[in-house]
Amino acid sequence: MRLRFFGGISIADGDRAVDVRGRGQEALLFRLALDAGSTVAYRALAEDVWPDDLPEDPRASLQSLASRLRRALPRGVLEAAPGGYRLAVDRDDVDLAHFADLVDRARRADDPASAAADARAALDLWTGDPWTPGEGFDWVVRDLLEDRAHAERLASGSVPSGEESGMPAAERVAAVPAALTPLIGRQHELALIDEQLGVERLVTLIGPGGAGKTTLALETARRRPGSVVVELAPAAPGEVWAAVAGAVGRSIRIGELVSATARDRVLEALTGRTVLLVLDNCEHVSAEAAAAALDVLRSAPGTRILATSREPLGLAGEAFVDLGPLPQGDARELFVRRVRAARGTPPAPEDAEAVERIVTRLDGLPLALELAAAKARTLTIAEIDTGLDDRFALLATGPRAVEARHQTLRALIDWSWETLTGSERTALLAAAVFPDGIAAGDVAVVARAFGVDAGSFDALVDKSLLHRSERRLRMLETVREYGIDRLRSEGHEAEFRGIQARAMAELAAREDARLRGPAVREGLAWFDADDENLSAALRACAEQAGLADVGVRLVRANLWTWLMRERFEELSAGLTTFFAAAGALDSEPAVVVRGVGLLARAFDLSRREMDRNENADGVPRHSDLVADTPSTNDALELLERESPAVIAAAAVHRSELSAVIGPLLRGVATTARETPPGRPWPRTTVIDDTGLEEAPEWSKAFVGMMRSAIAQNSGDTATLGVESERSLATFLRLGDVWGTAFASQMRSEWLQLAGRLEEALDVADTSSEALAGLTSTADLVQQRAQSIGLLLRLGRVDEARERLTRLERLARDNESPQGLAQVHMSAATIEIAVGDGAAALRHLDEVDSDAMPSFPDQLVAWALSKRAQALVLLGRSDAAATALRSALPAAIGSGDHPIVSDVAVSIAGWLALEGRDGDAGRALTAAARIRGGADAEEPFLRVLRARLGTEALDPAVAGSEAGRVTTVDGTADPAVDAEHEVAVLSALLGSPGDS
Repeated sequence: MRLRFFGGISIADGDRAVDVRGRGQEALLFRLALDAGSTVAYRALAEDVWPDDLPEDPRASLQSLASRLRRALPRGVLEAAPGGYRLAVDRDDVDLAHFADLVDRARRADDPASAAADARAALDLWTGDPWTPGEGFDWVVRDLLEDRAHAERLASGSVPSGEESGMPAAERVAAVPAALTPLIGRQHELALIDEQLGVERLVTLIGPGGAGKTTLALETARRRPGSVVVELAPAAPGEVWAAVAGAVGRSIRIGELVSATARDRVLEALTGRTVLLVLDNCEHVSAEAAAAALDVLRSAPGTRILATSREPLGLAGEAFVDLGPLPQGDARELFVRRVRAARGTPPAPEDAEAVERIVTRLDGLPLALELAAAKARTLTIAEIDTGLDDRFALLATGPRAVEARHQTLRALIDWSWETLTGSERTALLAAAVFPDGIAAGDVAVVARAFGVDAGSFDALVDKSLLHRSERRLRMLETVREYGIDRLRSEGHEAEFRGIQARAMAELAAREDARLRGPAVREGLAWFDADDENLSAALRACAEQAGLADVGVRLVRANLWTWLMRERFEELSAGLTTFFAAAGALDSEPAVVVRGVGLLARAFDLSRREMDRNENADGVPRHSDLVADTPSTNDALELLERESPAVIAAAAVHRSELSAVIGPLLRGVATTARETPPGRPWPRTTVIDDTGLEEAPEWSKAFVGMMRSAIAQNSGDTATLGVESERSLATFLRLGDVWGTAFASQMRSEWLQLAGRLEEALDVADTSSEALAGLTSTADLVQQRAQSIGLLLRLGRVDEARERLTRLERLARDNESPQGLAQVHMSAATIEIAVGDGAAALRHLDEVDSDAMPSFPDQLVAWALSKRAQALVLLGRSDAAATALRSALPAAIGSGDHPIVSDVAVSIAGWLALEGRDGDAGRALTAAARIRGGADAEEPFLRVLRARLGTEALDPAVAGSEAGRVTTVDGTADPAVDAEHEVAVLSALLGSPGDS
């Protein structure tokens, strides 16, 4: 396969053009092509494909995007690899990669003629401006333009061989050590140092050990003739002035000095001169170095000081240049050059993936890369990569000609470790067990948990062992591994991980309380930022004896986030692992975890009965929510046995969530008890008010919302109206954004059935806007699709199309297969509303059939119902009947009455097309009874009624008929009515071949 991006995108497999559609697929292909043949990590891909707004679950979105891209490409080209994806093509077959390789080879060539030939070959590839997928890939264009500039110089022969490395041509000063190797990268930092020294007299180059602070300081000194370099690494406390005096004496030719002390001799020598004084490696004598610098600045106005340190000197007027890891490209170049120096050949093309991993795992630290590359004399690149699993053992030797602290990776960080106080050492080891770093606002809690002062973490920032990023304290991976290695060697790893779990449980409980109020977005942002910290804490609790109670607290604190974000795998793991530990019921977290665990197992039983009822072969369509749900009889016995104790404990350990456990368990247990064996559970669970008298307002509102959802599902319009209004008012008063959004959805459903469509639209819009960022993309798309349906009923088709465009962008940007399916179905609904059955079918054909089995029953049934409606509009009666015979069982299996009602409407349309007006009217009556009211402005019926000229499809008549059937005792039982009406629909629909 060949990929061309210069002058536009072109993809070919032999003589066949390959068509890749959509910005997401193009961006993924483009990013993988830049590193053709190498694995690109999930995180790098996600950040480049979605530069401004990452999806809620980037890995799942990448998986979905890769699945679709794989179908467009030749077999085997897009490969899944551990940690990422790989495009299995040669770099020479990707013009951008081939161009970069040619320029790189030209820049490294010793022979000017070879360099010029490669540079000209690279320029021949530049047939037009490079194509990119758009926003987020500006860096690619910048890199290409930089390479082009190098190629043009080399092609013209204007850059002599050997000078492309960036070595300055300025006069060297003998007092400044010569560079042993060319400087790679760091041009921006060098320019910033010059800029700072131009306006400030004291500049400190700050960075972690091994970042190359000394290298840059010496490079700066070489560019400033007359500079004096003072090496403070060997200086012991009390020897700073002696070291400065020695360096000054070697560098400055002056007459006889009369001063007796080293301090005075230095000041006398510098007076009246313009000098750059480099104080290198100040961290272990920082107080004395700061005092000496202050004296020099005060006494020698012509002197400027460039200090290197892992922490600031702390003087007024001190300017800084922060030196972090090398950029990936520069780090790769450094490693490759050092490998070539070590063994005579650079890494082979097949080692490219391992090289990238090595560079990343070593944080782009120059010294670490140098040490790793030196191992290439005796190890393969793959062996170096594997050896980094124990990086401190692998990099335990280094060059003899450098200081001892730079000879091994451990010695590099040991140098910093030795300067730390006891409290700072504990803080460093504590930070090592927080993989996501620590939020600035959480430092006090973490410090208290580990028994140290919070200021110790600030000290680690000053000493370049932690760095601030996005209001968090983070740690380089190499430093983190150093901390973990120390904990293991000293036998304290389990202890520190246990403390971390307790701290995270405390912090998560604090943030969980924000999720049911106006600060829900801030609370969710905390859970997102600390996702790996929470996972590490849960793993520690699962693996260590004595932490089960902490695990229960963590599951309780994560519970609401998992539910809001529909992260059911994590919910399942938590409830399965810590269900038994919550059995003591001696705390609020234990009550909630045990109660939700029982509800989850009941939910599993309900779905098992549904599957058993639907599938004669006994193969379940649904997997269990929790892994240890027992057999039906054992699970029912567990529910009956455990529920009373959990309900009683909930009354003792009161909270917003524990207060709802009792009503929910009682309702579910009653449903389980009253449902005959072998029958699916009805969706009419009764949730009573027992125990809610003194419950928090939020708990009452939540129970009301659950009742309204059950009522909406079962066609109980009266209860839907009362409970949705009451719960919505409470959630609004409490400021709970999520609760308000879902209560608004229920309220909008009732307003639609009441014929108050404008009000329903306003409420639905408010609901969907509030949900943005709080729930899954698929759920958000579903909510917004409700507004499209209301616009169609109001006759505002153009506005519905405009909304659909925005909805499609949302689903595509977040790579949601279920969301995209919902979009196509909404598009089909619009076409049905204007009577275009062919266009509706085209949209329905766009639904990913491979993904359909994983979609909820509601979505499957709705898609089939819309297909039937489109076929009816086209007059294709037999095909419509086939679709309906699949739609009705799926709708029944979902237990969702509005979906069953929608299928009933489609059946009515099909019957009218068949000329069976009486049966069509009966099907519409069934639809109204199942839903609890007639949908007077149903778009499909409106179009078909006009097309067929029949009054049999009048929803108003069906609505009047719907209230005439009651049970034998004169009351309407939604469950009984629904079963009866479904039987009627099945009979009306008949079987294939029925006349």
